[in-house]
Amino acid sequence: MTRASGPSSNPQEADDARMWRAPDLGGVELFRATLSEFAFRPHAHEEFFIALTEDGLATPMYRGERHVIGPGDLIVLNPEEAHAGGPPAEVSWTYRALYPRPDLMREIMAEFPGDKPTMPEFGGDVVRDQEVTARLRRFHRLSEPPASSMLEREANLVGALVLLVGRHAIPPQAPGPPGRERGAVRRSREYLEEHVEENVTLEALARFAGLSAFHLCRVFRKAVGMTPHAYQTQVRVRRAKSLLMAGLPITLAAAQAGFYDQAHLTRHFKRIVGLTPGRYLKDATT
Repeated sequence: MTRASGPSSNPQEADDARMWRAPDLGGVELFRATLSEFAFRPHAHEEFFIALTEDGLATPMYRGERHVIGPGDLIVLNPEEAHAGGPPAEVSWTYRALYPRPDLMREIMAEFPGDKPTMPEFGGDVVRDQEVTARLRRFHRLSEPPASSMLEREANLVGALVLLVGRHAIPPQAPGPPGRERGAVRRSREYLEEHVEENVTLEALARFAGLSAFHLCRVFRKAVGMTPHAYQTQVRVRRAKSLLMAGLPITLAAAQAGFYDQAHLTRHFKRIVGLTPGRYLKDATT
């Protein structure tokens, strides 16, 4: 559950472990591991600690009790909150963790009613929330391949954290209404249309729109009916259609429309158009 604290007196190394940073998210650290017969000694983090169990079982100790953590369960701990443990004997535990900084969580709190943003506080034992879990898993997995859409992974993180804070912080509360901010939405759409080939970050898009990243996601979806990433994908597919009709080969059309290869284009093209690029081109020219 940590990247720095010591193990038990007779540990075995993790079967598989990796730590990396997401530079587009201010360097937030992410961790993935499979542990077997390994227990962490009591320790705490400066950041929040969020761990999602993918497989196996763990019996960590925190908040004065031992907890049983299974697939889909979330451990959510506040900064400087002590915890220890790992999987029980003869059992493995596969999990993904992220360590959001307090300033990131304060930005999330700005989406909730109040005079000024404060840090959320979590209590209880285990968070069981399928929607939050799905978004966190999606974000975490998208953060591993270097060519993945930064806009997509950031939007999944924003959505997950807003839901997590709203439903499971003390006390639960609903975020404020997203508002209409038509000018910000219009600028965001124009930016995505003008930077179709770029791997746009949510931070850059929000800065151009004049809103926080978290508020932009909510406002954009309400106004447009889709996330900024979904809109970006639609713009790219439209650009690819134009390029194909202009005679470009599919591989070149994919690159110039912002897709990282032909397979990437084909997957999204079929989801939106209903045909593969090759079939679309054949039907459109016969």
